[in-house]
Amino acid sequence: MFLSVWPWKYAKVAGCLDAWPLRPSREGMRRALNPVVWLPTLLAAAAGVFAPDAGALTCDGGRPTDAAGSQGVSYGSAKVSFYDSASGLARVHYALSGPHAPPAASTIEAGVPDAVVVAAKAADDALAKYAELSYVAPLSDGNSPCASNGDSDAVDIYLTDFAAADGQAAFDHCEAGSPKRCAGFVLVENDFRGGGYADVAEGMRTVVPHELFHLVQDAYDADVERWWAEGSAQWAAKQVYPELKDLERFLPAYFKSPWRPLNVPPNGVITDFLYATAIWPVFLQQRFDTSIVREVYDGFGQADGVFASTDVVLKAHGSSLAKEFLQFAAYNATTAGRGADAAGYPEGASYPAVPLKGLTPGADPLVSDIDSGLGAYYYSLQPDAPLRVELDADPERVAALAIPLIDGKLDLSAAQSLPATIDGESTVVVAGQSLLRTDAPFTLRGVTPIGGTAGAKGDSGPGSSGCSIRRGARENAANSGAALGFVVILLGRCRARQRSRKGREPWV
Repeated sequence: MFLSVWPWKYAKVAGCLDAWPLRPSREGMRRALNPVVWLPTLLAAAAGVFAPDAGALTCDGGRPTDAAGSQGVSYGSAKVSFYDSASGLARVHYALSGPHAPPAASTIEAGVPDAVVVAAKAADDALAKYAELSYVAPLSDGNSPCASNGDSDAVDIYLTDFAAADGQAAFDHCEAGSPKRCAGFVLVENDFRGGGYADVAEGMRTVVPHELFHLVQDAYDADVERWWAEGSAQWAAKQVYPELKDLERFLPAYFKSPWRPLNVPPNGVITDFLYATAIWPVFLQQRFDTSIVREVYDGFGQADGVFASTDVVLKAHGSSLAKEFLQFAAYNATTAGRGADAAGYPEGASYPAVPLKGLTPGADPLVSDIDSGLGAYYYSLQPDAPLRVELDADPERVAALAIPLIDGKLDLSAAQSLPATIDGESTVVVAGQSLLRTDAPFTLRGVTPIGGTAGAKGDSGPGSSGCSIRRGARENAANSGAALGFVVILLGRCRARQRSRKGREPWV
């Protein structure tokens, strides 16, 4: 699928490695610090800054129709044709012979390969949907400084034969200023043989909307974070053709390791994880509406990073990134048929399941772990008697809730923020609350409530202060005045803790 690997902007590939700049050598560093070496370069750069044509556009990449090709792809000496979409907003270029030529079958429009017609229709559908959702349009290449701009102002799509990809977005040219805004074009696989699609039509309808959304992104900020670029492009393509299942195809890459922050993909072959982050915009849409994702894009330039922009948007809606990430983690606990029919995602039953770690009710502590960033952890707990579960962690870094099983299904409407009394089988969800990447340790502890009965929504029972002590301490208090004094002191501390919790919002 689509992977941003220099010098490619985006590529939809089966797997690819990150390419990182080489570390400078000692000799390189010595030369860099030598003014004889760097001063002429600095003066030349300064002269360029003040030159009259400093704002002139420069060409950022060639096209397959150019002699040098684009990203290693060239039509060579093959004759080339093009086909304009019905709206005129997109133009599909294709070779008439050679390896890049699409299948010759022509059953939709006489003389035009079906793959070309379907690609043009998918482009029209995608651009119309993105306009309907009020996204800015891809920047025009009408003023392109390159040798070729596709001979029109339309968005250009080039059908090519990829060795290990099925789509790619590339720059034509970029405007001066910040954020970086670029016009571009896309390359799309010509036949999708062996690509996991039922046929060429499904491939085109899957890849073309995704790639075109990258051009939409580049009209906002061409340096958008990779996880959001791919995840939101998967989400956007789903808005165009909701019946297609490419988004669901990649979700296991996130659900199998929900402890990994969405914005910190693994090293190495990371393709699947990038596309799996589509589950975050899916959640945002479910919690608010479709426009929430566009609002995040509209906020670019007003906040530093995707999550910072998201937090600003969510606060304008009366929530926050921290609150919604805990909700997101809870939603993900209810997939794969674990949740009640009305819980979580409408299509959640078809999504993969997060891993659950079983907890032993009598263990002390129940579990200890370390979070870093916006990660989520899931625990299954089935106490024999009501058990009060408390979270020991920095509340600015970690939060938790318990979702009870009712009639064998997790019921989000009955979820309780910790501390809470759990009476029956439940899933305990622990989620990060901060973008900080330093260690944030947390511990879950279980305490048997006084009287052994569960109260409502985090209470230890009717009239309870919300704090309990261990059964052993209560029994000793009945036998010893000294122990009674200890209990009084302990209850005083509990009341102080209860006051500190006053005003904490319940999980809703």
